[in-house]
Formats: sequence, structure tokens, C-alpha cells
Amino acid sequence: MVNTWIVDLRHYLTPAGALLGEPKLARKLAEYFAQIVAQGSNYDEPITLRCRRRPRRRPCTGVLEICPDPDQDGMAWFCPVCGDNGIIRGWEGTFWDNSDIPLAIH
Repeated sequence: MVNTWIVDLRHYLTPAGALLGEPKLARKLAEYFAQIVAQGSNYDEPITLRCRRRPRRRPCTGVLEICPDPDQDGMAWFCPVCGDNGIIRGWEGTFWDNSDIPLAIH
């Protein structure tokens, strides 16, 4: 059964803005959430982040669909294969916020 993650990225950050070091499981989740934000806020690059779930103890083969969701005031993601999904709030202005990267000139 898949649940929806509701995350505030600030809960995984130190006062200096870095990811928490401990506990280890929290750090792994924080890294995953930070990757979602980094890819979802970099509008010029395709999304390549694979789903972290392991249905029936096998790695999910899905690539996440990620986009900012102004209605939810966050970054939304969804795995089209297993259905894992969520919304990340509190990502604006963090180290992983790529939304202010200048557009590439082609």
C-alpha cells in the first residue's frame, strides 16, 4: 500500500542549512527529498531520479514525475510505476533550490 509523503525539508536541515548527519535513516530520506527538490526546481533539465521504493523487495523501475505545485505550496512528486508520491514544502531558498539558476542560452 502506498502512502502520500507530506514533508517539510526544513525539518531535515541543520541551522546552517546543511542536511542532518544523524540518524542515518533520516539522512538517507533527507538526501532523497533534496534530490527531488534539486531536479524538480531545475526546469531546463529532464527528470532522471529513480523511485526509492522496493515493492516486494525489488527495486521499483519508475522514474519520478516532479513539478512545483502552487496549489499545495510545494514540490510534488509521483512514481508512475508504484504510485509513491508526496509533496515537499520548505524547499525554497535551500541549497537544493535551483529555481533561480539563469536559463541556458541556446
